[in-house]
Amino acid sequence: MSEESVVLDKKGIEDAYWRYLLTEGKRPASVFAFCEHVGLDEGAFYESYAGFEAIEASYWKRLIEETLEVLEKDEDYAEYPAEQKLLAFFYTFFAHVQKHRSRLVSYFPRPGLAGMKVLQPMRNRFLEYAKGIVSEGLSEGTLADRKKLTEYYDRMMFEHFRVIIEYYRNDQSEGFADTDAFIEKTVRLAVDGARAGVLDSALDLARFMMRKLPSAK
Repeated sequence: MSEESVVLDKKGIEDAYWRYLLTEGKRPASVFAFCEHVGLDEGAFYESYAGFEAIEASYWKRLIEETLEVLEKDEDYAEYPAEQKLLAFFYTFFAHVQKHRSRLVSYFPRPGLAGMKVLQPMRNRFLEYAKGIVSEGLSEGTLADRKKLTEYYDRMMFEHFRVIIEYYRNDQSEGFADTDAFIEKTVRLAVDGARAGVLDSALDLARFMMRKLPSAK
């Protein structure tokens, strides 16, 4: 390492990378260019990360893990029914990411196949959590066992999660209150749809969305 090089641990490299993204508005041209920019020895970078995708993948996954850590410290959470646990997860997640909202708004992968590689660790961790929610919901009777469809409940929850993220990144309401309302209504709709009586929840959500959509010009 040259005398001019700085020493950064794994978290320091991650923070420097996000600072670069948000100030430069684009990803670095190469690992070498990034290391030159921050004064880091390139070898030190590769001791921590294989590349930029690895930094982002690690960060998105850690958001799930940190959210679950907060929930596990709540003594009441373990007693919640499945639906309330899922609501608590979403509320806690979005309160947590608000500290670095710009990262999610600017760089969380949009829906589609292009971003699935970088999201895979996050998705896998969420699916582990979702499988537990599904199991509890089936035991409680709040989720109907629909044979083959039941096998996809956890994956449907992840896609639901991504829809909420897309809503949140565009939310301009004070305190992101509309995101909280969107979470509550879509979780209720999803749970109702997984058991019965979906119509009332669908109409309630439709009325909410009609109020929030910009008026057609």
